[in-house]
Formats: sequence, structure tokens, C-alpha cells
Amino acid sequence: MSINDPRKLIALTVLLATVLLSLAATQDSPSGRPPMGPLQRVDPRIYDFGITVNISTTWQHDVTRRQYYNIKDAPIVMPVIFQGTYSRVPSDSLWAKLWLDGREDRNLNERTRVDSGFPYHTHLAVMTIPEFKGQTVRWSLGYRIQLWSSKIDDAMAANIPWPREWPNEVKDGLQRQMFIESDAPIFKETIQRISEGQLRMVPPYLAAKDIVKYCIANVRVSGNSEHRGYGGMLHGLHISGALKATSSNTASANDLVCVCVAMLRAAGIPARPVIGIEKDIKNNRKEFVSWAEFFLPGAGWIPFDPNEMRGKGIANKTVHEPWRGFGTIKDLNRRIPLSYHFVPPSSVESPQYAAVWGWDPRPGGDPSSEQIITFKMTSRGPGVEDEQ
Repeated sequence: MSINDPRKLIALTVLLATVLLSLAATQDSPSGRPPMGPLQRVDPRIYDFGITVNISTTWQHDVTRRQYYNIKDAPIVMPVIFQGTYSRVPSDSLWAKLWLDGREDRNLNERTRVDSGFPYHTHLAVMTIPEFKGQTVRWSLGYRIQLWSSKIDDAMAANIPWPREWPNEVKDGLQRQMFIESDAPIFKETIQRISEGQLRMVPPYLAAKDIVKYCIANVRVSGNSEHRGYGGMLHGLHISGALKATSSNTASANDLVCVCVAMLRAAGIPARPVIGIEKDIKNNRKEFVSWAEFFLPGAGWIPFDPNEMRGKGIANKTVHEPWRGFGTIKDLNRRIPLSYHFVPPSSVESPQYAAVWGWDPRPGGDPSSEQIITFKMTSRGPGVEDEQ
């Protein structure tokens, strides 16, 4: 079937219309609109982005034999943030490709859809493998994206009071999710102890700073945030989760993000992790990175990076002083947000290591798999400034 085939054009038109209708509802929601009040987004930049995931079965104990995937109607799920506080993806720039044992699936568009209705107006691009018995599956997903950096007026943000009720669109930021066990008693107990029961006597912006400061001081981060194999090949993220990090002597950078989000949620402040990629100029490679955001009425989702703040003298600063990496993040326009979940918020899983994507290989089951992930991030220059 060629691109000129009317059936394919109709399918693509319906898919695009569905995405556009969903995005229209997102524009005015707290999860997708630009920041306001004390919070600004500045210095827009445009990139062409692509992620490629290659999974392959591993050798059995008898090295002369290798396992096979034996699957039918298996969905591969990739999150897409079309409209974030500091990012925007044109829906018509989305593309996807699939290879099965090295052979490209030319009919993928007929079995690709974009689902909506997930927390924070996240969309899930779903690519379905109709039937396959083999050893390697590879797919790519990409789009054009505009990013902004963030800037905040600390004094103005500190004057915003606690709301009577949080907007419905941000209440998912108060719930437990995979790796963020915010309903565990230890987090509530810790909030009660460090606030001495006076949490609501402090404006939410200052309370959030105090909580993040505590997490940075009490979570020992060591090792890498990524798992890389031979030749530096990227396999996924190192993550144990917020609860395990509280009882461990060591935690990854991702775990520190999870602890911060869990503590904020336990304090009644909506918060979410952000998992993305950025170009590491020092190593000249693109890598996973995570940071977080919490919601402040009259401002929006405020970004903060606890790992950027580590070792920057935060322990000796008061909550009334501006902190680098809290609200103001100059390099946010070099970080592409992929997801607000380490594994998609649906009934899927990631083999080997969490890496924002997921799939359901039933009925054939998921044999032992190895995954290799690569990114492409090409700068297309300055973006379009927001209208004042």
C-alpha cells in the first residue's frame, strides 16, 4: 500500500484529527498551558528528536540455542508529551518505524494509534506487532519539539498561599505510582517530623524548598543514573524507587528525584518526575536525565533538579534565597521531556531496565531480552517566543 493509497490517507487523517482534538483540550489545562505569574519560560529552542529501541532475545544456557519471540497483536507503547509547560510537539511531526529481524514493517502506519486520557495529558503512541516469531525487534519514534528554559521570581512565588483545593488535572500528582510510593507511612511521618506539624503555616513554595533541601541532605547518591554495557551501549535507567532509597545507603540520581516527589506528595503538594534526555557536552553523547516539577497555583508546574543542586551549598542557604536549579533552570531548553513515568501508565512492562517505553508480548510470553537504546537530537536553532 503506497502513501497515495486513499485508505492510508484516511487512516492518517483520522489519527491526526484525534490527536488535535485531544490537544485542544490540553491547551487550557494546568498540565499543558504555559506558566504564569512569577514563573516564565524563556529562550525557546527547536530540535528534531528520535529514539530507537532494539530488543533481542538472549542465548540460553546451551549457547548453541537461542530463544525466540513468539507473539501476536503485541502493543509497543511509547509516551509522547505533545504539550508540556516547557515543551511543545507539533502533532503532524510525529513519525514511527518498526523492524522485525531487520526487515522494515511497511504497514506500521495502519496499526499505529495515539491514545489519550493518561495523567498530565500524556499521550501514548501504540505500535502493534501483528504476528512475529523471531529474535530481534527494533523501532524508532521521533518528532520535532520546541523547548524553553524556566525562570522564577522567588519573592512573588513565596507569596502564593495554599489553595482550598487543587485543580483536577494535577491531582494525579498526589497519587502513588511505580517507583514513587508516596503513600508509604515513612514519608508522612517524615513530613510531620521535619515540619513539626506546622506545614500549612508556611507558603507551599517555601515548604517545597524545605522538603527538597531535606531530601538532598539525607539521600546519599552514588553510581550512575544509567545502565550501560559493553562499549557504552545504553540499556536503560538505574532505579530502585523512593521507598528502597530510604532504607539504602546508596541511591541513584533517579531515586533522589523519586524521593523528592514522594515527599512532596506526602505533604499534599502535587509533584511529578520528568524523564528525558539531554546532550552531555563533556562526554559528547546523549543520555537519560531526570528532574521533577511541583504545582503551584497561579504559577504552574515549577521545575527543580535536586541533582543539580547537590554540592551547590544549598544546606547553607535559606528558603528565602533563590536556588540554582529550583524554579530557574537555564539549560532546560536542552532537555527533551519524554515522560512523567519511568514505565508507561498502562498495563505494559519494560524488559531488563526501565526506559520510559513498555510492551505486552503476550500470548507468547517475554523471553529474556536485552535492550539497546539510542537517541538523535539535532538542533534547529531558536524557537518562537511566547506572545507577551
